[in-house]
Amino acid sequence: MSIILGAIAAIATAATTVVKSVAVIGLAIQGLKAIGNALVSLGKALGLIKPEIKTEELGDKAIQSGYNPADYDSYAEYVRDVENYELDPEKSKQISEEEKIKKGMELASGVMIEKYQDFPMEDFCIVVGQNPDFFTEPKMKEIAKLVETDSQYISSILGYIDGSEKDDMKLQDIIDTLSTVEKTTNPNLSDKDALKNVLEIRK
Repeated sequence: MSIILGAIAAIATAATTVVKSVAVIGLAIQGLKAIGNALVSLGKALGLIKPEIKTEELGDKAIQSGYNPADYDSYAEYVRDVENYELDPEKSKQISEEEKIKKGMELASGVMIEKYQDFPMEDFCIVVGQNPDFFTEPKMKEIAKLVETDSQYISSILGYIDGSEKDDMKLQDIIDTLSTVEKTTNPNLSDKDALKNVLEIRK
């Protein structure tokens, strides 16, 4: 039991780290919302979050419920109970939009980190949050398809963006893949502009 508790505590900590890393001081609420929606959309597309729930609603339920992930055998079970919690509309008015978004983002990150614990999902979530212009909700759905086909794409995309991947063939493969994602979500974009957008997200 202590092993499970330790693992869930580590996931909860990692999820909090994601939020702290991307919800920087001074970030406008619209920017925060875009990041939160992107992460929650990825969680939905991977089948880890109910498709009908919104980012703020998820966060609101987590705050109001007071449920603690440490009381569960898995982070996914915690998220499931939060999703089924009945909100009190009056209490909702007392919680800021920012708090709700951050909490929703935290739960989305946590459930994905747990599911893909053999891959650097925490760092991937941070990269998504740091590049909101590229990692939009429609792109998250396309990236989820890649991850479901091969979870290694989490590492591949991250390796491309943070510069840790040095293999030219692997780099070209991920550039081509991300360019295809860019074109799929922006059909009117030229190949040249799609490639330009992909190259711009690399550090």
